[in-house]
Amino acid sequence: MRRKAGIMMQASRSAALDGRLPRMRWTVGGLGILDIASAALLSGIMLAVGFGWLHTSGKHLGVAAAVGVLAMTVPVASRRPAPVAAAGIMAAAALLNGLVFGSLVRCGVALPAFFLVVFAAGVRRDRGWSALGLALCVGGVVAEGMYDPQIEASGLAFVLPVLVGFYAAGCLVRARTEMASALRHKSAELRRQREQTARLAVHADRTEISADLEQSLHAQIGGIATAAAAGLEVLDTDHAAARQAIAAIEHDGRHALEHMRQMLSSLREAAPSEPQPTLARLPELLASATTASAKLTVDGNPRTLSAGLELSGYRIVEHLLEALEDTPEAAVEVLLRFCPDAVELHVSGPSSAGADLRAVLAAAAERASLHSGTVEHRLDGRICYASARLPLVSSHA
Repeated sequence: MRRKAGIMMQASRSAALDGRLPRMRWTVGGLGILDIASAALLSGIMLAVGFGWLHTSGKHLGVAAAVGVLAMTVPVASRRPAPVAAAGIMAAAALLNGLVFGSLVRCGVALPAFFLVVFAAGVRRDRGWSALGLALCVGGVVAEGMYDPQIEASGLAFVLPVLVGFYAAGCLVRARTEMASALRHKSAELRRQREQTARLAVHADRTEISADLEQSLHAQIGGIATAAAAGLEVLDTDHAAARQAIAAIEHDGRHALEHMRQMLSSLREAAPSEPQPTLARLPELLASATTASAKLTVDGNPRTLSAGLELSGYRIVEHLLEALEDTPEAAVEVLLRFCPDAVELHVSGPSSAGADLRAVLAAAAERASLHSGTVEHRLDGRICYASARLPLVSSHA
């Protein structure tokens, strides 16, 4: 009997209109549900006005003019993945609507659409591209103002600063996101350095203890050998001296054993006491190793594996996460599948621009090779799909 268990761990934060509240991760064709809903709402208002279902005080648009305005509202659906392209389409549509249909009131849907897109341009793109998005939105709003009797030149003096304010808010969100990402990377680096320092300290302690043990045993065993040699020389002639030598050997031997017990106890204390991670701790790994929205799915019949296999599976996922984007906006999926003859690990998510994908895959493949396993990957745009298969009985067994 097969069973699927899904564990959702959301760590998403966005800002202002881009999702300051917890944001749904549902998408349709790569477009966010909220963006599609916004585009549908604005488009629905225009169609309702065009068909006469919604009466306004301004000049009646007509069906053709309302359909024409859809070119200024539908691109809102793609404002997150392609804000500059959406701004360009909307700016051209604003100009064409004015040239074709003339003076009509469209600001009720056009302005919110431009505000949403210019905010996304500030959040989603670097300085050059976001500035281009701002310029296109400014051009679109100016073109809309030329043919909208409720805006005109006097209205533009108010609308354009508001538009720039939305853009500035988006840039602020981007700056805060970049700063938070930099802090996360620094924290991760400090954590790795702290762990490395702890390992080096343990290694230094163990080396020092081992050297002390070797020196002490060398001296004590040398003393025992000297006493034994002296006892042999007088064994037949001086029984009292021989007994004294044997007593010294016994005393020094017991002392050496006690010293060895103390050294071994110290070595055990210096050894790492934390148990090796297993596949059961993957939820903890996803919660601590990345700030992305991480989903873990377990497929098949979970069962206890060998300690080496459990550790290698955990480390493979740990390595593959290093190749993925570590931001709250990213979505990472991990599938752990228990097959009759193998364990499969599938990891997918947006690839990180700063990660060395070749080195990450090499580290994961090296872990998998310990169990005659394999690691494969493919890129679909920015999405990286990686999978590892670990046989339950390897050729090295």
